[in-house]
Amino acid sequence: MIIVLAAVLFSFYFVKIAIIPNKAKQLFKLHPGARLKPFDCVTCLSVWSAAGFYFLPAEITLFIAIIFGAGFIGTFFK
Repeated sequence: MIIVLAAVLFSFYFVKIAIIPNKAKQLFKLHPGARLKPFDCVTCLSVWSAAGFYFLPAEITLFIAIIFGAGFIGTFFK
């Protein structure tokens, strides 16, 4: 269960809060409508992240869930 939580929190923070795909589009000078799938899609990135987290030790997955969970909750307090 922690893998699913870590994957969703990581993906949401990566795509919606840090907006890294948009910064990558600017860096590579792609037009605004270009897709960087799965990196610009929370659902797609969650699936691939969960697959990657499955092979990581539980401590690392828990750490990822904690730090990105804090980032997610922190957006409600700013």
